[in-house]
Amino acid sequence: MLKLLWNVYFWLVFVILTVTGLFLLPVVLLLIVFIRKCSPDGALRRAIRLYGWILTRVVPFGAPVEVEYKSGERLPSTAIFVANHNSAIDPYLFGTIPVENGFVTSWPFRIPVYGFFMRLAGYADARKGWDSVREKCIKLLNAGCSVTIWPEGHRSCDFQLGRFKNGAFSLSVDTGRPIVPVCILGSGSVLPPGHMLMTPGRVRLIVLDPVYPECGGGDRGEAVRNLRRRIRGMLEAELSENKHFRIHAVG
Repeated sequence: MLKLLWNVYFWLVFVILTVTGLFLLPVVLLLIVFIRKCSPDGALRRAIRLYGWILTRVVPFGAPVEVEYKSGERLPSTAIFVANHNSAIDPYLFGTIPVENGFVTSWPFRIPVYGFFMRLAGYADARKGWDSVREKCIKLLNAGCSVTIWPEGHRSCDFQLGRFKNGAFSLSVDTGRPIVPVCILGSGSVLPPGHMLMTPGRVRLIVLDPVYPECGGGDRGEAVRNLRRRIRGMLEAELSENKHFRIHAVG
């Protein structure tokens, strides 16, 4: 019963915040454009990040979302973030990381309101194929916006890392931008794939050290594979080190 009541509270506040945000969005965008001196699509990406930050702070998942930086909070000005993916709440968690960010994703584009704003923000629709995604990502990176790519391409149902695709690592080698691995803990227990009701609990993000690609005159394919293996190894090590991390359910 307590879990059900908490879900009623969560979704009610979620809807209220989302509707309120839509009404306030024009004012927020104007303020960001004039104060930050950025483009309208950049302002929208910053507003979306603020939306995620509010949701993880005002409507936490049973406890405040924790963020740990392995190398302090100094992040590259523009980077490619890659993370393990266990839950639909994962994109919202990136609101806690203080960078302008664009996402490579698929199913959220099918949600009417979300899809509309994601297109306006210049996010990359993974359903359109890698050539389109790569073009969008390079445009975002050149505009000074970081990019988040889920290297598994889908949510994991068993908390294990799936096969990593080459996209993020190929993009890093081609552009020289660093990869910032992010280990997400607890989200798959709060809202597993295929579930609508959440279990209140702890969620933690561990932002690992940035890794720069080998951009010399060597074999490009080998550079991509080496980078992919290194990042996967870092995430596997962090997940193994935190294998005893458990949510503290409240209902």
